[in-house]
Amino acid sequence: MTTQAAQTQLQQRLGPFHLWAIAVGLVISGEYFGWSYGWASAGTLGFLVTTTAVAAMYIAFIFSFTELTTAIPHAGGPFAYGLRAFGPLGGAVAGFATLIEFLFAPPAISLAIGAYLHVQFPAVNPKHAALGAYVLFVALNIVGVHIAATVEVAVTLLAVVELLVFMAVVLPAIRAVSVHSGS
Repeated sequence: MTTQAAQTQLQQRLGPFHLWAIAVGLVISGEYFGWSYGWASAGTLGFLVTTTAVAAMYIAFIFSFTELTTAIPHAGGPFAYGLRAFGPLGGAVAGFATLIEFLFAPPAISLAIGAYLHVQFPAVNPKHAALGAYVLFVALNIVGVHIAATVEVAVTLLAVVELLVFMAVVLPAIRAVSVHSGS
């Protein structure tokens, strides 16, 4: 193998623990930033129905995407799958949808972080905090995916520890509620 050929090969930079941390981090960030609005708007039963429907869609998505990645191993992701299944127009639509997601997700997460910090520390300007978070995310990704994923591992581990501490603190206050008929 020539030196140039060795330099053009992709290297595996993330391991299973990185992928676990990314997935768990997404769920935890959804808990902090997205689910609170759902609980407030829908209530317990409405949110249970919605969560069940979304969970079913995610399970279908995960299995579909896993099947596609093994059947069509390509670095193009949704673009490659859309191109293969639906031709150039389908590939363009899938690629554009992915681009839109990647363009809007980081600012949305940054805004949620800014709002959260403002609630915890009212002196913090949420727009400045959001801008700082966005710049940090961009800088981490410019430095490299391995560094960004390693930071994600650290943040996810801290969040898991925080959730365990929270559960330990509230556990003594949990009590069973029994429902009695009014007869």
